[in-house]
Amino acid sequence: MSQGKTSTLVKNFKNLVPGLVAFGSGASPAFATWKKIYDRQRKYAPKDFLDQHETYSPDYFKRFHSQEHNFWVDKELGTEVSQKEIASLMNYKQDFWRVLHVSATLPVVGGYALPFLPLWLGNDTWVPSTFNKTPEELKEWREAQDLYRYRFAPSFITDTKWYFDFHAYPFTAAQERGWDELFEKNDVRRDPAACSVAAKMYDGFIKFELIRRKSLRLMCRSMAFPTFPFWSRLCQGTRVRDYWSLAWNEDYMVITNKLHQSMSDADLYDYAWRRFLAPYDKNLTREQLIERVEDYHTFLGKDFVENGQAPNLVILSNYVLGYYNEPAYLEEDIAELDKNDYDHLASWGKDAFLRRLEFENGPLRDQVEAHSQRLLASRKEAESK
Repeated sequence: MSQGKTSTLVKNFKNLVPGLVAFGSGASPAFATWKKIYDRQRKYAPKDFLDQHETYSPDYFKRFHSQEHNFWVDKELGTEVSQKEIASLMNYKQDFWRVLHVSATLPVVGGYALPFLPLWLGNDTWVPSTFNKTPEELKEWREAQDLYRYRFAPSFITDTKWYFDFHAYPFTAAQERGWDELFEKNDVRRDPAACSVAAKMYDGFIKFELIRRKSLRLMCRSMAFPTFPFWSRLCQGTRVRDYWSLAWNEDYMVITNKLHQSMSDADLYDYAWRRFLAPYDKNLTREQLIERVEDYHTFLGKDFVENGQAPNLVILSNYVLGYYNEPAYLEEDIAELDKNDYDHLASWGKDAFLRRLEFENGPLRDQVEAHSQRLLASRKEAESK
């Protein structure tokens, strides 16, 4: 996570009014794009998508979103909405969430929130992208977003691996290979076809609608979504659903029309970055970007193109965020690994004879000696009478 800097504070303070004006002016085209998508959903979406806004799990007794019923890829969306309009809407949604969480403090605590304004403007993590007027400022802002992703992605990936390993284990060699391949570090190319095998296998055990609150919080933070306050699973899950619904509709346009081949370098990098495939600090070449994007398309699979059904969202998130699985950004000290985490269990490692000797020559001896002294004292007192 980036640290607050005076230069960032000055930059954002200068761009505060123009940035808010640009943010406000972007509301109209963003709403127009959303309205087109919403109207098509009301008109063409499957019945279960329209009738069931979320699912109710008898396991958790909570509402959430089902990948089967609450996500829908509109294959004909390209007739009314362009790929660039969806990209613009995705960026605006994230800017809106950043501004919403910060500005909500004003009606809650009133003018007492104003002294904290420098804390918000001094760090690029939670300011909208419209606060950047030059390419250099935009580059610095993207660096702050990437640092936030680098901070939480390893935790989310580790949490997923441990939790899924506890509940189910690969049955076949192909599933085991795909599972191991999924958690390779960010500079190692992972085989998307092998990872998709693991995604299909684990989708039978743990679906997106069963994600734990802790895992969902880590997922949202890895995606640089504001999670303060974290009111409910359904609230944050709705943001994840909205984000990936837009992404998958854009992916369908890109895959079927091979739009990534004709994108400019900047648009291609933005497309990959919004899917967490290409951190900006890596400065990837066009060939490297194309490789990562096409690997991602391979991971989505043929079923995505034919039926609009994406792989398990939890596994897909781990796959794309694997490009941010960089241990060098962890804040912990590696020396912590040399410590003994089980000092409090050291006594259980000794056999019963040693523990008895320690007791007899320690607490028991002290108790017997104190008792003996009291008996001798009482006997001497009796003799003196």
